[in-house]
Amino acid sequence: MTNSAAKALLIAYACRPGESSERQVGWRWSKLIQTHHEVTVLTRESHRTYIENWIVEAREEGPFPEFIYYDLPAWLSWYKKGERGVYLYYALWTLLATLRCRRMNRGGRWQITHFLTFGTMLWPQFGFLMNTPYVLGPVGGGERIPVSLRQAFNSSGQAKILARRLVQRLMPLNPVFLVNLSRASQIFARTGETLDMIPRRYHHKTSLLLETAIGPEMLPERPPARSNEVLQIVSVGRLITSKFNPLFLEALDAFKSTWQRPFRVTVIGDGPERARLEALRDRLGLEEVEFVGKKSSEEVYQALRGADIYFSTTMKEGGTWAFFEAIANHLPIVCLKVNGPDMIVGDECGIKIQPDGHANARDGLVRGLVDLAESPSLRADLASKALAHVEANFTWERVSETIATCYKNLFMSEEKPSS
Repeated sequence: MTNSAAKALLIAYACRPGESSERQVGWRWSKLIQTHHEVTVLTRESHRTYIENWIVEAREEGPFPEFIYYDLPAWLSWYKKGERGVYLYYALWTLLATLRCRRMNRGGRWQITHFLTFGTMLWPQFGFLMNTPYVLGPVGGGERIPVSLRQAFNSSGQAKILARRLVQRLMPLNPVFLVNLSRASQIFARTGETLDMIPRRYHHKTSLLLETAIGPEMLPERPPARSNEVLQIVSVGRLITSKFNPLFLEALDAFKSTWQRPFRVTVIGDGPERARLEALRDRLGLEEVEFVGKKSSEEVYQALRGADIYFSTTMKEGGTWAFFEAIANHLPIVCLKVNGPDMIVGDECGIKIQPDGHANARDGLVRGLVDLAESPSLRADLASKALAHVEANFTWERVSETIATCYKNLFMSEEKPSS
């Protein structure tokens, strides 16, 4: 710690070590900021056991933040069962937990409040009520599933796509959204789509910053040696329609017809779409595709090290961990040119297909898979370029520098005498 260290309250509804997605964002950022500042993390009581056991077992080096745990009382959360009721629970949690911390801060315990997870502007949250300067993000919410790809969804899914777009268009009329932006001293938007959703009058204090990055601990000591007799394709993520959908399997079916040589596809992850996707796989006769369920981080890395191609049809994403993990393990990527994936996989660093229609997207994905399947040298070249791109633009060191500059500028502006 230095004399310029700030006392920061980090609001991280999702914060749990050893996992992925939002929970890992909360944990990773709290540890990252703690290296230079005095951090207290406000998170859910349900994370306490995981966090305390992790620290006791010393699975990572300190220093560790202080943690404040809070959950809504049972009488106020009876409606929440798993993911059911999560939106209402989350909104009430951020309201009551923030008010509780505001009372705790009457003596100036914290100098800054930084809201982190859940990092979406579409859900109401109330971190702006804290009696300190306020940093918002990285946040998303502006990411959109291209309407041109709506054929990948059933009628219910297409209705949800249109409803989400309507909500996004109406956000400038949402008072909670606007007060968050107005109250924030600094805003970090995950993607250009979210930046576009933010009214221009707030752009002067808004910067692009993904919530995920690559670190040296993710890189193997040497590039994996791959000499697979059978082409190995891998994909990782939660099995929801925005990540895994019929387009994924339809492209593989067309690839099979074109390639006409042995290949295997391993899908790592679980979720509500698994049964539907497995049924479609069986109808298409894609015995090459295996859904293996959720796996540990080490098992995911083993699969990535043993694969030849990373393939994804995710359509609404910020800084997806899976892409960074694939690139760290020297895998070339075939994906759609949308949102976070378009940022992470630099131009000419992978095969990115424009989402300009279902059939065109499918055919483009197939061409990309065939090109990589036929050329080990192209796979190696794109994997090398992708790694160089993320190491130049998306490292935890750069994130740490960005946050340090943000905090410094914030305090400098707070200390300026009024005229």
